Amino acid sequence: MKHQVLGTLVGNTGEPHNLHMVLNSSFSGRRGEFVRIRHQERQDEPVTHVLGRIVSIQRTNMLFNSGFGNSVSELELLPGAEVTGEHVYATIDLVGYKDATTNQIKIPRRPLDPGSKVETVDYQFLSDFYEFNEQNSLHIGNLVGYEHGENTVPVYLDVNKLVTEHMAILAMTGSGKSYTVGRIIERLVALNNGTVVVFDPHGEYGRALQGGNLQFGDHFDTEDERDKKSLPEIKHMMEKLQASNAGIQIYTPQMDNFRQKYANKNKVLALQFDKFEMDDISEILPGLTEPQQRVLDVAIRYWRTVETVEPRDINKLRFFLGDGIEEVKKWDDLSSAEAQALNGRSAAVASMKLSRVLNEAQSFYSSDLSGPTDIYEMIGRPSDKKGRLVVIDLQGLSDTAKQVICGLLSSEILRAASSKTDKTRPSFLVYEEGHNFAPAGGKAVSHRIIKKIAGEGRKFGVGFGIVSQRPSKLDADVTSQCNTLITMRLKNPDDQRFITKASDMVSKADLEELPSLSTGEALICGRSIPAPLLVKVGSKALVHGGESPEVLNVWGTFSE
Repeated sequence: MKHQVLGTLVGNTGEPHNLHMVLNSSFSGRRGEFVRIRHQERQDEPVTHVLGRIVSIQRTNMLFNSGFGNSVSELELLPGAEVTGEHVYATIDLVGYKDATTNQIKIPRRPLDPGSKVETVDYQFLSDFYEFNEQNSLHIGNLVGYEHGENTVPVYLDVNKLVTEHMAILAMTGSGKSYTVGRIIERLVALNNGTVVVFDPHGEYGRALQGGNLQFGDHFDTEDERDKKSLPEIKHMMEKLQASNAGIQIYTPQMDNFRQKYANKNKVLALQFDKFEMDDISEILPGLTEPQQRVLDVAIRYWRTVETVEPRDINKLRFFLGDGIEEVKKWDDLSSAEAQALNGRSAAVASMKLSRVLNEAQSFYSSDLSGPTDIYEMIGRPSDKKGRLVVIDLQGLSDTAKQVICGLLSSEILRAASSKTDKTRPSFLVYEEGHNFAPAGGKAVSHRIIKKIAGEGRKFGVGFGIVSQRPSKLDADVTSQCNTLITMRLKNPDDQRFITKASDMVSKADLEELPSLSTGEALICGRSIPAPLLVKVGSKALVHGGESPEVLNVWGTFSE
């Protein structure tokens, strides 16, 4: 293909992220499009092409200067001679060039030549430049400006780096972030046979199994050739996995409305309170005084001593903190300080706080349930080759209850993954509405364990993705550990500033692009992708993710 010349490089070329070109016409280039420029880095090296992206365009016309008042678009000076007064300039942000020796993408250290021609790029050039490996990668969508026709440029994310090095998806409401999460997780499960756990505060992802049956969307007639092939494959694999007791698994609190929603195909959460460490318990019962903590510790130890057979009924612990406190006082394993604490009001207060959490969460094991929640059944062991999407439906619960369940399950998953004798298979945890689970300031029950997973999860095969429409309310330490950043439309200045503080992957030009992104468009950068790219996210197979209701259809028309 012959590359079309769009314009000429002018001015100072020493700033790789602030190059200027004069466009041949207003139709020569558009914001967001890729261009290439000939360049020679050293005298003894061959000429190569540097890839760049148009990040802004200025178009002025001297005849429509504000000081001229009403004017004409063309001024005829002599017969046949016309002056339009049009000037079109563009700013280019360099992506880099492909080093012939190392195959790495590098930013030029020698300034480009002023006067160099700026040319179009085609599918082949971009494909050779980025060299996506389809075998170990996930097709997220297509390059903006190259998403249709023969020159479609697919964009892939490296699965290993995406999962183990953590991900953040940040965008304002309605920009398509849940849809993007949906595309990623269904491909990780169906095409990469992975384990994904989604903490779903609004019951959006559970829609994929609403009524107890797999629910697929109507996007199979897509124009994208790759999606035409992959979407039916995802549907087939999800059906196959579901038939083998894997696929989509829904875990819910012990409430009847969840049984109705999933036609009894859901699994009720039955967490074993005695399995948790005191650090976990202190998190879910904040504000306990030292005597109250001592009482709770004694009651749990006594509970474990008396109830020798697992699993242990949580109601027995409640009994020992209430009417059964006299039995605990007679235990010969008490220290003097513990005996003194048991004689005060501390037991009553600890019992009240524990009961409040248990009643709100409705997710702990008691003897009237068939059995406790098995983390190994949920996540799978390395020998288990069945992919699964585990949705923890938390719809309708209080924020505290959501955080308790999220924190305790995350802690159990990390603990099992780090076992020296019985590990789980690698897993990817997704925290929707992440600002509620890991907020700036740390006032959430689940905050400590998410920070721990951010810092230590990688070495045990536990990765996470955090999703939020209010990035500025997220814990910066958590997002700074996310080595893949997917940012969609964001207009709030506080959120934009937070992104620049939390990540060094987003440039000033990228930041300026965020408010104008269309629904479904995303700026993706980080270690799972060769360079920052603007992507139009592709279609998904399953019905999951947030969708606004068609209110006019619901309201209908008044009739007497």
